[in-house]
Amino acid sequence: MRNSVNQEDVIYFIVTDRFFGQNKRSVDPSDTSIHGGTLDGIIEKLDYLIELGVTTIWVTPVYENIPNLEGSEPYHYYWPQSFERLDTRLLDGTHLPQSTDISTFGRFVEACEAKGLKVVLDMVVNHAGYGAQDKFPPNWFNVGGSGDTEGELAGLPDFDHRNPEVTDFFLNNIEDWITHGKVTNIRMDTVKHVHPLFWHYFKTQIRGEYSDSQLIGEVLFEGKEDIKALLKYQNYHDFDSIFDFPLCTALRSTLVHDQSIKHWLARPRLDDDEPKGVLDDDNPFKEGYRNANRLVTLLDNHDLERRIMSHARSKHQGEGEGLDWAIRVTKLCLGALFTVRGIPQLYYGTEIGLEGWKAADDRDLRRDFSWDVIGPDQHPKPQFRKEHEIYEWTRDLIQLRKSSSALKYGTTITLWADDLVYAFLRIATDDVALVIINNGYLSMPTPIQLPLNQELLPNRVVNMIAGELRHWRSEQPLAVRNNRVELSVAGKTIDIYRRRSSASIVNAPGKVG
Repeated sequence: MRNSVNQEDVIYFIVTDRFFGQNKRSVDPSDTSIHGGTLDGIIEKLDYLIELGVTTIWVTPVYENIPNLEGSEPYHYYWPQSFERLDTRLLDGTHLPQSTDISTFGRFVEACEAKGLKVVLDMVVNHAGYGAQDKFPPNWFNVGGSGDTEGELAGLPDFDHRNPEVTDFFLNNIEDWITHGKVTNIRMDTVKHVHPLFWHYFKTQIRGEYSDSQLIGEVLFEGKEDIKALLKYQNYHDFDSIFDFPLCTALRSTLVHDQSIKHWLARPRLDDDEPKGVLDDDNPFKEGYRNANRLVTLLDNHDLERRIMSHARSKHQGEGEGLDWAIRVTKLCLGALFTVRGIPQLYYGTEIGLEGWKAADDRDLRRDFSWDVIGPDQHPKPQFRKEHEIYEWTRDLIQLRKSSSALKYGTTITLWADDLVYAFLRIATDDVALVIINNGYLSMPTPIQLPLNQELLPNRVVNMIAGELRHWRSEQPLAVRNNRVELSVAGKTIDIYRRRSSASIVNAPGKVG
């Protein structure tokens, strides 16, 4: 299990073509051609990723794709025409052999693992690329789709997994990527479009023989009312994890767009009839997730409406004060991402405030990474204020999470939830962290008082909270009087108190929004 993704990890998602390559072109985001990012280019930038602190790289598919489609090239590599070799356009010869054999990807995995980074490979079993039907037997395809969601995905040729030849092909193909491509962690694309029969065979054959393999499913249901539809993939189809899109929606709705925290995130538990927030569906004994701590949490990705910084800019426009608020809100969202339960995933460029919007298609969501702002020390140059401030904040949060058992593994206990404020504990065996969010625009006029309920908390945890917690940046002790935590939090700010000293990552005194 050494290279399997787990709760210790921070995942960094890369659209390979838009990241870096020896011959990569700098072009307008509206250009739908291949820009030249490669697997070799990712290897070239591993030191940047290590300095940021991420532990795992997730890369988009590497299959051989169709040549082009009416002037638009498959820069995202989700339009395969062969599942049995790499696309030569993803190799530039600087670090990897230019052979398209699956074993070349194994060399990429080895290069990443040699520097302590795990790899997640994006895999596709649902569809082929446009016009690629003639590469496969004609009876391998559905007309209209057969997954949980009816209809072909964007008109792509849809594989029929009720045909035993199709399922057998993909099971053997995945095994080849595991054995020759050294794949341990799989992000499975468009899961809800795949017939459920396939997951029965997958968990029996692949998971049975390759018990170290980890399956993360992309099931694009975004609303809190969709959680019950998501549950079956973890609870019944035996996925190790799924992406927590409902939490993504909740964080965006509350922290960016100012909707009620108690409606979206967690109820205050004052009575049994309160509507549930997303985090209230974590309990497996109340028809919740089998293990919510294994969910992959996120703020944005390559398919959603816009990047998180663009959400913040849509709310807070203009330069000066508008930009200041957008930066503050983006940092608040990142603070929540790295302190709530789950395995956090960053989309490339989020750490420097990269923007992107979905319009007629997804190309602007997949802008080129801005390497011109990164200095020789692997940090954004100080003259790029937005990029530098968000990067340093993100890097500090990653280091905090990596050093905190409570934030990686801890049980979550809500202390307070109302329209504007959310306070919660993360409790591990020998560690505890207290997190409080003020989602209002003004500082709290008087300190909030959070009772430490000894019906929920063991005495040793109460004692740790009362005597050992300090602010993660300022090292200011947490004020506790008469078993009540007393806190006053600035507007649009997350404050984190933890047990162990975080002096090594303190960059500035006081609270930071």
